Amino acid sequence: MNIKMRRLVRTPSSEQYALFDPDRTDANYNPVSIGKLDLHYTTDGIYGTFLLWRESLQNLPEGQIQAMVEAAVQELAEPMGVPSFYAVEFFSPDLSGYHLHSSDVEAEAGEDSEMT
Repeated sequence: MNIKMRRLVRTPSSEQYALFDPDRTDANYNPVSIGKLDLHYTTDGIYGTFLLWRESLQNLPEGQIQAMVEAAVQELAEPMGVPSFYAVEFFSPDLSGYHLHSSDVEAEAGEDSEMT
């Protein structure tokens, strides 16, 4: 599975990325959302959470998730020069329970198109 990352938020010590599969598209030919990645940078290394929507896990070979986490962290960490240590938790939530809570009315209205 290919992964395309789009940064959603960046702070001085953290980033959040939306994850997409460029090989799969929706009805409007947009890449399908497959998850999110949150990373927090410290002087000791990187800590984070890797989410893949349960619906996107079908037919993934064994070891693929580990490879995806390693590739994403390496791609993001190397240019920043942060220590090579990382600890990233993996979760696979079901999108049926997903809801974005926001004070931005447009963001809440567009949540379905962004995450599916």
